Amino acid sequence: MTLHKFLKLVVVVLFVFMLVIGLITLNHPIILKWITGSARYIGKQVPSTVYTNGKLNKEIKIYFTDHYFGSKEKTKEYIVSLSEYDKEGMLKFFRIDLRDNWIGRPVNTSNTGYDIICGRLFQSETGEISTPWNVDMKGFNFDPNLVFDSKQIKFNTPPDMLKFDSVRIELK
Repeated sequence: MTLHKFLKLVVVVLFVFMLVIGLITLNHPIILKWITGSARYIGKQVPSTVYTNGKLNKEIKIYFTDHYFGSKEKTKEYIVSLSEYDKEGMLKFFRIDLRDNWIGRPVNTSNTGYDIICGRLFQSETGEISTPWNVDMKGFNFDPNLVFDSKQIKFNTPPDMLKFDSVRIELK
């Protein structure tokens, strides 16, 4: 293979690679953020059983992270995906921070803040910034009555936001 043919092959491969990345980022812009370092990979959903209003709910997905974005500071957070139940785009995802005992909604819940790709959750820097539900300005001015132990998490959801008002997550 001559140098000229090799260079053509390299250019074609790079062009195809850039085209594939471009097409993927049209539907999943968080991938480009992940490649550039302004998003992180959280992972697959954790094994759990979710009950809403006392009934089994298989549509809610639970993810876990043990550190903050871009930091080695430890935390114990669950990220909950409620995309099937969200009416107003305010509870597509929310965070349960067990270390600091609060539930919050992210300031960015679009697919640039959070996205699930092939069952795996990605979160951007802005997706990690959350407002606690009990704050009246940007939250819901609502106390979720968060209660948890090593095996389960219980809380209430803001009234008239979802098709349910109580959630119990059994961790496995």
